[in-house]
Amino acid sequence: MGSGNTIKPFPSSIKELEIREVSGFKSMALLSNLTSLTSVWLQDCEELTMDGFNPLITVNLKKLYVFNQTSAKQKISIAGDLLSEVARSGLMQEGSFKLEKLEVDSISGALVAPICSHLASTLRLLMFSHDMRAESFTEGQEQALQFLTSLEFLRFIECRHLKSLPRCNRLSSLTQLVFRECAIQSLPPKEDLPASLQSLRSINSSPKLKETMKKLQRTDPYFSTIVYV
Repeated sequence: MGSGNTIKPFPSSIKELEIREVSGFKSMALLSNLTSLTSVWLQDCEELTMDGFNPLITVNLKKLYVFNQTSAKQKISIAGDLLSEVARSGLMQEGSFKLEKLEVDSISGALVAPICSHLASTLRLLMFSHDMRAESFTEGQEQALQFLTSLEFLRFIECRHLKSLPRCNRLSSLTQLVFRECAIQSLPPKEDLPASLQSLRSINSSPKLKETMKKLQRTDPYFSTIVYV
């Protein structure tokens, strides 16, 4: 979709862009000239569409945050579509799109093999915020996650229907796994967690899960040193 006639409100030289809760921000064409960006934060831009998206704005990105917080509409952001478009563009195969930090509100949009395999050597932080649709992980999503062997921090924030955590035993660099205000009902068996894990942290979880975690702290040597409730 063309963006040649769209007014560009930002200078092409800017490195960091943060847009939050801006009504009337409807088209990615407004950002199509920003090919020097290293950090993008798009939060609660509920009218934003992929119209006029230029994949080249992602070539230098190190940090990408695209999500909508809980609203009456629970409207999904463009995160999943954006990642899919970058994957289709071929930029990943060319060695661009070397993200180090990614926060999105779409587990299904991010945990796909074409994306995760190309972020394997660079991504250190992956955070899923306010995904109100996901309840569990498919086999394909778990397999895609396992590509991320450079991942150090994995966080699930206010994914309120998420009942389970993914298998991540092959994430050999993972040191921290955090979930906050999710519907997690039980911890994965230690066989599904990596030996590198140093912190398994629960914030505002159910009383039942808190009790389970405290019991593991007392009775299981593996969990006693990593569990924080």
